[in-house]
Amino acid sequence: MTGRFAPISRIAKALSWSAGILGLLVVGGIAGGYLFLTSDSFRSHVESQASALSGRKTKIAKVSIDWGAVTHVHLSGVEVANAEWAQVDHMLKADEVDLDIRLWPLLGGNIVLPSLVLRKPEVTIESGDKDQLNWSWGESPLTTGAAKAVAPNDRYQTPLIGRLEITDGRLAYRDAKRKLKLDGTISTATGKAGFQPHAELTMKGVLENQPLVVHFVGGSAIMLRDTDQPYPIDIDVTFGTTKLKAKGTLLDPFAWKGANVQLSLSGPNLSDIYPLLGIPGPPTPPYQIVGQLERSPGLWKFVNTKWHVGDSDLTGDVTIDDSKTPEFLTAKLVSQHLTFADLAPLVGAPPGKSGNVNPQQRQTQQQLEATGDLFPNVPLHVEKLRAMNMDVTLDAKKVIAPDYLPVQALAFRVLINNGVATARPIALNLVGGGTIAGELAIDAQTDDPKVRSNLKVTDVELGAFFRNSKYFDTTHGKIQGRVNLAGHGRSLARVMSDADGHVEAAMTGGSVSSLMVSLAGLQLFDALILYVTGDNRIPILCALGRMNFEKGTVSFDRTLLDTQKSILHVDGQVGLQNQVVKVAVKAEPKSFDLLDLHGPVLVEGKLRSPVTRIGRSIPIPTPVFGNAKDLACGPLTQQLFSGP
Repeated sequence: MTGRFAPISRIAKALSWSAGILGLLVVGGIAGGYLFLTSDSFRSHVESQASALSGRKTKIAKVSIDWGAVTHVHLSGVEVANAEWAQVDHMLKADEVDLDIRLWPLLGGNIVLPSLVLRKPEVTIESGDKDQLNWSWGESPLTTGAAKAVAPNDRYQTPLIGRLEITDGRLAYRDAKRKLKLDGTISTATGKAGFQPHAELTMKGVLENQPLVVHFVGGSAIMLRDTDQPYPIDIDVTFGTTKLKAKGTLLDPFAWKGANVQLSLSGPNLSDIYPLLGIPGPPTPPYQIVGQLERSPGLWKFVNTKWHVGDSDLTGDVTIDDSKTPEFLTAKLVSQHLTFADLAPLVGAPPGKSGNVNPQQRQTQQQLEATGDLFPNVPLHVEKLRAMNMDVTLDAKKVIAPDYLPVQALAFRVLINNGVATARPIALNLVGGGTIAGELAIDAQTDDPKVRSNLKVTDVELGAFFRNSKYFDTTHGKIQGRVNLAGHGRSLARVMSDADGHVEAAMTGGSVSSLMVSLAGLQLFDALILYVTGDNRIPILCALGRMNFEKGTVSFDRTLLDTQKSILHVDGQVGLQNQVVKVAVKAEPKSFDLLDLHGPVLVEGKLRSPVTRIGRSIPIPTPVFGNAKDLACGPLTQQLFSGP
């Protein structure tokens, strides 16, 4: 079980190797035992044979053997030294070892132990800074051969143990590179096989400074070798607030063949699984995932999965090819109900006030509201993109979005190659027709990731942005546009504060609410009448605008709205470094208006909640004789999109 369950798999294999090594140590002792059965020379000979076979200096305080076809061996004070780089002195230690071994099967290379009793055994598993394992005896050909002899590749190569009894067993796992430290107890059911045989392991420790608890219940040792019955496993792992559970049966637990294992995973944020499973999961709201865990050579498969993430539901399959370097993950997900806000954590933003959020996201939401910021400064751990290559697709058939964001379906494909993530193609289908399509990319090959976007807006219905408002029935038109931005940083706030590029949008024809135009132009007479008599429709000759981004400062260029009543001009700047806006909307009336304030509308303050006021010291309305002329919309629009 390489990769995803490395600590568990190494523990299981080390335990099996422990039994095999004990058998080999005894075989070495038996080979020369006839010459000095009770002398200190005999004990020294067993120690030297054991040291040669294990590749580690071995001490045995006392050895006694009762010979027969089934030979009984008693060892006291057994200690096998650890690797030189390891932190703990020993990798295997036991107060007493009692075992029965059949001699004749040894001629065929088989270790058959009718009984094995370990009293106060201590097993230490350590992984070094170069990912070397203290239980991998690779330093010499002899020890490598011994390791291969006792390392099982499938259930039928494990030592055949009729009765395994472990009392007061201790197991330790250390991985300094992953900041993993586990200490636990291990015990087995006593009695002969067939009477509710099982093995149980409980470990507690820390991983990446988060509490980690592992509880394993499996079949007995004899079930691995002496039967064709599926081997039962029940694994519960709690890592911080993340929970993993795998329960089912395996025809071969070492090769993970014939799996009928249900895997469930839940927690407040899917990105938290990285220290535990080595998978760079995306930031999400609280989630629950269930599915079947399967294994074929070099490939993990998590199939028939059902996801509940935030308020969204998804289904699909996930595979991980661990034969490649780096490993390669493929995920194909489909959603029949996707809440758009649940995608917000992908850029560090909280899903919103009313969504299904975790405590950290709720805190981020509160901070944004308190500071008035729009873009969160939540660090995104994009360096994890270097750990694994990916091909992820999501097809959301139905999207639930706020009224001001009329997305009804979306689909994208994300390819990650050596730390560079490219979302291409991205396609958002909007209410009323129209699409937003293009690509996004993040280059995380360095610790200061680079982000770029290239999107095209096609035939987006203007009225869709005013769903469920009093402006909806009188507002329509098709918007064309494009977005071309680039920046760098580890959070959305940092990327936007550094952004360079431009955004253009234009609309020729359509209509807009007369009430909106009157309010924007401060033509109070029209506004008062419309509030009393209702709204109506003003034809739009054209609307266009360009926002230029330069190191996080946004300036408005040729941004205007030309209607039959007036021309509205937008000027000013937005500073994305401090997320402050200072914009003026000026109106040029085209005809007589009885009440006009002759002043611009000023929009100033924090982006999240700007303040709108009249830019005139004495706001006294007076008549105005408008003389503004219609603009040449066609050439202006063409000029807007012909630029870089």
